[in-house]
Amino acid sequence: MTMRWCLSSCMALVLANLCLRAADETEEQLKTIVKAARIGNQEALTLLKDLPAAKLTGDAVLNIVGDKKVGTGIKLRLAEIVAAWPAGEGRKALAYWLVKHPSCDDDELMFFAGIGLLEARTFFWNMLTQIKGPLAAVRDPEHVALAAKALGAFPDNPEVVVTRIATMLDPACAHVMRACAAEALGGMQNFKAVEALLPHLGDDAIGDIALCAIYRLTAQGFATDVDKWKAWLVEQGANVAWKKLTRTDYADYLKTQKLLKPLDDPAMNNMGSFYGMEFKAKGALFILDVSGSMTQDDRIGRLKAQMSNLLTAMQNKSDKLRYGILTFGENIDSCFPARGIETNTEKNHKQAMRFVERIQADGGTPMCEALTHALTKMLPDGNLDAIYFLSDGQPSDGTPQYVLELATRIHTKFQIRIHTISIGEEPAQNLDQPSLLNQIANACGGTFTIPP
Repeated sequence: MTMRWCLSSCMALVLANLCLRAADETEEQLKTIVKAARIGNQEALTLLKDLPAAKLTGDAVLNIVGDKKVGTGIKLRLAEIVAAWPAGEGRKALAYWLVKHPSCDDDELMFFAGIGLLEARTFFWNMLTQIKGPLAAVRDPEHVALAAKALGAFPDNPEVVVTRIATMLDPACAHVMRACAAEALGGMQNFKAVEALLPHLGDDAIGDIALCAIYRLTAQGFATDVDKWKAWLVEQGANVAWKKLTRTDYADYLKTQKLLKPLDDPAMNNMGSFYGMEFKAKGALFILDVSGSMTQDDRIGRLKAQMSNLLTAMQNKSDKLRYGILTFGENIDSCFPARGIETNTEKNHKQAMRFVERIQADGGTPMCEALTHALTKMLPDGNLDAIYFLSDGQPSDGTPQYVLELATRIHTKFQIRIHTISIGEEPAQNLDQPSLLNQIANACGGTFTIPP
């Protein structure tokens, strides 16, 4: 009996030592991951996939999410990894933290909205039900938008949730709310979700998001033909086989359908386009590089012609269309200095035309300063849905990584698509290592263009 007891005690001691050693190793790995995240090393986050999703791991994740020095791109990637965690102590630790911190900041709320945490479902639903008055008048539309986005992770949402989020598609609501609501409905397997999206398929601001959402639910491609969609719904009836597709699946579908066509010279002469890229927005900001290098091959002359042609074509659009022009070179200049963004009136059209005529190429390429100016002074009250960012070089006031971080923060916070136009870049350069402007478009839901 004594011998057995001794053996059992020895084995227990060995196992305890092994567990302690494993815990120490995990703690050291987590410290390494946290340090790597702080210097922007996104690849190091992949180590989290192989570590046990325990409370210790959950605490390390919260450490990264709450660190103001960690960029938005890192936190978004972190959310993708944590969303794949199985149920366990790690996710429980995150849920417990959220309950204890209902007034978390934007980055923390963004993270929790992206991980599909079942325990947080009620938390986000309460954020929507506590809103008093019309949704179009909410003071913090970014928080409301994130709550809607979070609920989109649950395909079995009851009809009351679907209906509530569908009301955010109202054109009177802030763009960030409409965009997140459309995306969220793409994850809800309910007839009401599809029916709510149909009227917005041709919307200049959220039409593309609505099309993606319906495809994710149905795997059908009737584009903006509402009658075909309605006929399909009637035909399916109660037997509809709901899908659970991703945005990547939709992008692949577009490619196979050859809907993403390369630009050609005739498109460049279309006054309703910008360097061959279709102008499609209800609120847009043009951020234009006017550095000294834009004098090469008369790039600045072509830019002024493209912008003038588009402004002329915009006169045929609604006077409710809002836009602004921000140039960066020797200085950061805004077409409308007082407010930054103005409506499409005749008076503002004349002011914009005069601004474009006076553009001169000079100075460096302060991309960071331009994006920061837009982020802090123009976008908070701008209610924009698209940015057209043009440049012919690399940033002169920061690293490409920081430029990408700023662009990602803009897209994530305001759900603004960022389209990019690269002047002077050779297409062959973009095959193996995407250029900075290509990375921005890919990360921010936009289109990347190299004009011929």
